[in-house]
Amino acid sequence: MSTWYLVRHGETEWNRTGRMQGHTGVPLSAEGRRQATLVAERLRSVKFATVYCSDLPRAAETARIIAAGRDLAISDETDLREFSYGEWEGLTLEEVETRNPGALAERIEAGGNMGFTAPGGESAIDAIRRVRRFATRASESLAPGENILVVAHGGSLRALVVCLLDLADADFWKFRVDNTALAIVSDHEGSRVLESWNDTSHLAGADSADAS
Repeated sequence: MSTWYLVRHGETEWNRTGRMQGHTGVPLSAEGRRQATLVAERLRSVKFATVYCSDLPRAAETARIIAAGRDLAISDETDLREFSYGEWEGLTLEEVETRNPGALAERIEAGGNMGFTAPGGESAIDAIRRVRRFATRASESLAPGENILVVAHGGSLRALVVCLLDLADADFWKFRVDNTALAIVSDHEGSRVLESWNDTSHLAGADSADAS
C-alpha cells in the first residue's frame, strides 16, 4: 500500500494578518518555521520515497525543514501553487470589499462559485485542472509500498484531495486546511482512502492561521 502525506506550509506574516497570498512569494514567519519544525518531528519516522512541493517560498521552505537531514531530493512543482488572487493579492477581505463591493458575497452565495476569479486571478476550476496534472504524474511514478510527501497550500491541497479521491470539483470548498496540517491518503487496489485530514496535533495547541 502506498501512502500520500499532505502538508500545508507554515504560517507567514500575511497569514497572521489575513492577507491573500496566492502566487506572491511570502516567506515563513518565525512561527511558521517553528510549526514546520514540529511537523518535521512528527514525520521523522516516516520513510519518504519522494518529496514534492510548490515552488513558492513558504511551501519550499517548509519542505526543506521537513526533509532536513534526509537523503531526499525535493521536486519543485509550479502546478502545486496556491491559486492566484490576481489584483487582490496582499489585500485583506475588508480591503477587497472596499475595492470591489459585493464581489466576495457573490462568491460565497454561490457556494464558492467554482468559476469565480479575482481580477487577473485564477478560479478554483483552474487550480484543480493544474493540480490534476501533478496528481497524474505523481501517481504514475509512485511504486507500490512507497510514501510520498506533498507540501503545498490550502487551495492546492484541497484540489489534490479532490483529484486523489475522485470527488466532485464542487467539493473543493468543503475542506479546511490549517498551517502545517497533515492529511494522509492511502492507495488501495482500485481506490484510495482518506485516513486523516487537517491534523495539527503536533502543534500542541498553537494557533494556526486560516488565510490561504
